[in-house]
Amino acid sequence: MTPFFANESCDPFTAPDAQCIIGSYVQYAVNVSTKVHVIKTLDFAKKHNIRFVVRNTGHDYMGKSTGKGGLAIWTHYLRDIEWIDDFESISYRGPAFKASGGVSVEQLYDFAAERSRTVVGGDCPTVGFTGGYIQGAGHSTLTSLYGLAADSALEYEVITTDGKFITASPTSHADLYWALSGGGGGTYGVVWTVTVKAHPDFPVTVANLTFSAAGVSQDSYWEALSAYSTFTPSFTDAGGYAVALYSQESFSGAPLFLPNRTVSEMNTLTHPLLEKLSALSINYTYNVASFSNFRTAYANVPTFQDILVGTTNFGGRLLPRELFDDEMLPDTVRVLRNITEAGASAYDVALKATAKDENAPANAVLPAWRTAEKLLITLVPWNDTASREEMLASRDLITNVIDPPLRQLAPNSGTYLNEANSDEPDWQHAFYGENYDRLLQIKDRYDPDEMLYGSTAVGGDRWVEDVDGRLCRVGSIEV
Repeated sequence: MTPFFANESCDPFTAPDAQCIIGSYVQYAVNVSTKVHVIKTLDFAKKHNIRFVVRNTGHDYMGKSTGKGGLAIWTHYLRDIEWIDDFESISYRGPAFKASGGVSVEQLYDFAAERSRTVVGGDCPTVGFTGGYIQGAGHSTLTSLYGLAADSALEYEVITTDGKFITASPTSHADLYWALSGGGGGTYGVVWTVTVKAHPDFPVTVANLTFSAAGVSQDSYWEALSAYSTFTPSFTDAGGYAVALYSQESFSGAPLFLPNRTVSEMNTLTHPLLEKLSALSINYTYNVASFSNFRTAYANVPTFQDILVGTTNFGGRLLPRELFDDEMLPDTVRVLRNITEAGASAYDVALKATAKDENAPANAVLPAWRTAEKLLITLVPWNDTASREEMLASRDLITNVIDPPLRQLAPNSGTYLNEANSDEPDWQHAFYGENYDRLLQIKDRYDPDEMLYGSTAVGGDRWVEDVDGRLCRVGSIEV
């Protein structure tokens, strides 16, 4: 997913006459189909001091799904889903889905639709549901209705690194349940299954809005973007989820996704924004459609079905709702404008990640999600044919030029650990916030031999890769 972590290993851009090397990819992978396969692979890696990696689809921007010289378990073909008509726990009673470790978002959506249900899942259809997505919090088109994916987690079946098979729930291994629900994937144990709430299906209204800076001044264009930022709080309050991509030249709001609402309600919400665009002489394109159920609506969002990967370097910040009130909005828009002028595009995800169920158990979701109005992701292009030095400079631009104003704008916030800059300064606070120390204690309890590693995973700061890509204890080598 992120070419940087391949470290210029053999790829389609390697010269035909060049030596093709395995580089940073794992040496071997075990296509697991039983729990015994996982346990024996863990035992072998531990016995021979081999780096161990958990990999499903590889939809990972942070380098967790590979590792030089490593041995991986590949969970991709663990595709079973179970319908539970009446799941009962201390905090929930009702229908649920039990998804195995290789189930994709699209597969789970299809399974849910066959039963006239929905589930809090991701935008990209091929993302693995059970792994880093839900364990890292997991934002969704349904977040403004039901919270994050981790908020729907009821229990996990887990293989610990010492070979035990346990259930983690609010009443059994509650500390592990808490950590797995938002504390990051591939860190505390190998998740075999996750059981999540099944929600009722409903009609969905979807709109698309595009405009450009052509024919107007940059000031007018950014006044239009300010109007969009004024619009999103009312939209997310209504249960909406809005994705916008913009630069200095153009804006594309696709989709404006409004579950369980009508076209009339969508048009009422967007009317003040469209009026403002007209007043600014902005030529825009706006269209809206209604779908009878969630699955059909999702399938008709082109930007979800054709998500590009491996084309950008990531950064960004969760932006609190207070930044979009009348007093703070000018400063917020100024920072967004400066970001695009510095060479980045903005991927702007508006949502309201307040956990809706008051009885839901606590989890390790980064607290900054609960007050956020937007996940603002900064993007700088990745060029596969450019030199590694050029791409390192691109990553440096994100880390030291593009993102610092966002950190200054929202110093007490953080960002989404699954879609972020792997060079994020103070990542412990940015990704985990006040939960970090407790998460580290839980990791040490369930993974005492530290078999599970990620450079920005909890406990990752205890390790460093040497110049050859080998994983070493901090302080044991000079880097």
